[in-house]
Amino acid sequence: MTVNTLDKFEQDILDSIDNDEWQSKGDIQQRRQELQHFLKSEKKKAISIRLSENDLYELKRKGLENGIPYQNIIQMLVHQYTANKIHLD
Repeated sequence: MTVNTLDKFEQDILDSIDNDEWQSKGDIQQRRQELQHFLKSEKKKAISIRLSENDLYELKRKGLENGIPYQNIIQMLVHQYTANKIHLD
């Protein structure tokens, strides 16, 4: 995994998201329920993972903001990566 700094365009997008300037086009509650159902229906295996305290804090904070447990956010990210929906550059 490479860590890249953001260029000005990317930073502007990130800032606009952080400033709540984006609106969802779909029914976010329905999508959240679909994802939660998917996560509950999958067979799961417990793993141990080490995260920085700051990353864990941010995951928990964002989870609270969105009404999604932080463990589910991690599960969704891993699933999106393994389904080739997100990529590491």
